Amino acid sequence: MKRYGYAIAALLAMGCCAVAGYFLFFRPQIPECRAVEHVTDNIAGRSIGRIVLINVVPDGPRRINILLNGRAYDGKDHYVISRTLVMDYRRQGNNYTLWVKENIKKPHDSIRLEDFNRRLPVEGMQIHWRIEQIDSRHFLFADNHAPLFVCATP
Repeated sequence: MKRYGYAIAALLAMGCCAVAGYFLFFRPQIPECRAVEHVTDNIAGRSIGRIVLINVVPDGPRRINILLNGRAYDGKDHYVISRTLVMDYRRQGNNYTLWVKENIKKPHDSIRLEDFNRRLPVEGMQIHWRIEQIDSRHFLFADNHAPLFVCATP
C-alpha cells in the first residue's frame, strides 16, 4: 500500500484540481431561468407598452442566449416580439458586464418602428447587471438604477 500511496495521492490531487477548474472556468455562472416583463412608457402623449417572456439560457462558460417572445403595443397597433440575443459576459462578484454580440430577429418578429427597436438591446451594446439569488429558485436581475425582473428557475 505504501508503494502506491504517492500515486493515489497524486491522482486524487489532480482530480480535485480538475473539478475545481470545471467549476471556476467552464460552468455557466448565470442561472437558466424565465421571467415575464410588463413595461409601459408614455411618450409624447401616447402609451407604448410591451409584455415579454424572457428566457435566460446559458450557452457555455461566458455566453448566454436571451430569448425574447411577446407583444408590443402602441395604442391599437400590436406588434410581435420574437428575438434571440446572444451575449458574452464577464463576472465580478454579483456584477456582470454583458456585450450584445448578435440580435437575431425571428421571421414572425413584426417590429419595424424605431421607437420600439430603441427600447430593445442592439448589437454592440454594453449592459451592466447585478444578479442576486433571492431563494433556491428565484434570482433578481437589476441594472445600475433599479430592479429589472425576478427570474424563476424551472
